[in-house]
Amino acid sequence: MSDTRAEKESFHAAYAHIFLAVLGSVLLAPAAYAAAESFTVSEKGVTESFTDVLPCVSDSADVTITYNSVFHVTELDNGSYHVTGTLAGTFTAVADGVTYTGHFAQWFGENQNTRNSEGTTTFIVNGRSADGTRISFSEVFHYQITATGVETSFDKPLCH
Repeated sequence: MSDTRAEKESFHAAYAHIFLAVLGSVLLAPAAYAAAESFTVSEKGVTESFTDVLPCVSDSADVTITYNSVFHVTELDNGSYHVTGTLAGTFTAVADGVTYTGHFAQWFGENQNTRNSEGTTTFIVNGRSADGTRISFSEVFHYQITATGVETSFDKPLCH
């Protein structure tokens, strides 16, 4: 199955809430902090359920994920920041009456200063259905915004 724009947007939306929560905590940090401030948030055994694309398999699947995550944020007093996060866990997805189980991992990092910004996300899914059908998907997304406002990006989804 080829990846459509809607599938890519759905994939990114599924994990945007995590990124936005971490980013929001950076942007809402008190301005009174001097020099660099860092913090790390770790979660274990988080379970979430949602309907989303199952890459390489179906446009709609009921998905349950259970994962551990670590997010690290460093913010400077001038508003510059670095944020990075890793999620890894298991999934169960039901698509078109077939149940798939497997593992997934996602990493992201973003850096921003007063002149430019860049960020990268990687995502990997490996799984199998009860009849042995395999799914294997990876994606790399990167963007950059220069000091002059030039934006470049790429998104490389791949079904294996």
